Amino acid sequence: MLRQIWHAVRNTLKALRTGEFLLRIRADKYYLHIMYLFLLMWATIALGLQVDKTLTRVGDNKVMIDQLRIHHAEKEAELVKLHSASTAETRLKQLGSKTSLPQKPATIIKKK
Repeated sequence: MLRQIWHAVRNTLKALRTGEFLLRIRADKYYLHIMYLFLLMWATIALGLQVDKTLTRVGDNKVMIDQLRIHHAEKEAELVKLHSASTAETRLKQLGSKTSLPQKPATIIKKK
């Protein structure tokens, strides 16, 4: 019994390898349908991979855009700070004051 099962499995695998399996099960008249189904499956897999690739690229671009927005906001804040600081410095000079903007940040803050 076990020997017959093994023999049938071996013959089936041999038929698959040599391409005779469709002939043995009398499916040769459906050959074009089988090939069409194979083509549709291949196209579905290929399109699915393309969609995944595109969605990955979109996700990466969203992260990059967020990083660029943060960088742009930081640069804009620096420009506003420089503009207000230069305006204050020119007003102090117009009033004849010797006070100027600090060259380096304060390192020690005294408490009262």
